[in-house]
Amino acid sequence: MRTLRENPLLRYHLLGATRHRWRRQPWLYGAAVLGIGLVYLLVLQLTVFNEAGMITTLGLALFVMCIAAPLMAYNLFSLEYEKQTWESLALTRLTAREIFWGKYGAALARVALTTLLFAPFLLTTHRATTYVIVAAFIVLFSWGALLVSVGLWLSFKLKRTLTTAATLYAGQVFVLMLFPFLYALFSGGEMGPGQSAIEWVQNYRDGFLAWVISLLNGSLIIYANPFYASAQLEYMAAVPAWWWNAEGWDAYANALRYMLWGFAQSAMYLGLAALFAGFAYRGVKISWRK
Repeated sequence: MRTLRENPLLRYHLLGATRHRWRRQPWLYGAAVLGIGLVYLLVLQLTVFNEAGMITTLGLALFVMCIAAPLMAYNLFSLEYEKQTWESLALTRLTAREIFWGKYGAALARVALTTLLFAPFLLTTHRATTYVIVAAFIVLFSWGALLVSVGLWLSFKLKRTLTTAATLYAGQVFVLMLFPFLYALFSGGEMGPGQSAIEWVQNYRDGFLAWVISLLNGSLIIYANPFYASAQLEYMAAVPAWWWNAEGWDAYANALRYMLWGFAQSAMYLGLAALFAGFAYRGVKISWRK
């Protein structure tokens, strides 16, 4: 099998398709890059000048990832079916693994590039510790990897580009907005577990137990939400000495550390990403044999 660097399908999705679009509509894509670049610099200036916290910087990065990641994978297989080129691709000398990694590898590379674009935002976050910054990077990348994995599988399964895109965005609305709303509805109006829910955690064993309890009582719906994770990462930064409840927040921050907050959610996202990617690869392998 060829290495990833030698995979012609990967090179096409990363460079060939992009180069073709630029040649076909250079003014359109040039204007889009210029506009996005100016907005990027403006938002970065506002973030640094106002000393934004992790809830703002990571929240903004996750918002962009939720919009951009589905666009990186929603048509990778469906476009082959719609243009009736899948059979031709399957008859080439490319193996099923090379076809899969040619498409999935390109999507993961774009997710990694998007994550790096937000490095100036996350690295300049006000009062963020090394733990918080590293966790933020991993949460952002792993959530994007999960989105492109689901998109890749749906693109192969549904074989319709618009249906795949609609399913991805609607699914995010359910997971990120509707599920927390239902949790709040059945928990008496609380939008998330309170500080007392985990402040008893004093070691890693308690942290593991807290995750098990969250699975049993339904609060995992909130804990696994990347936007809620970013909000709690804010509390793990150093609390000023003049804060009226500094000791309480220190205990809460320690509990989050023992729960490996941020890293645990990332492990969930990457595990689900591997699962959906495995489903997609299995489908490609079966179709390739046909």
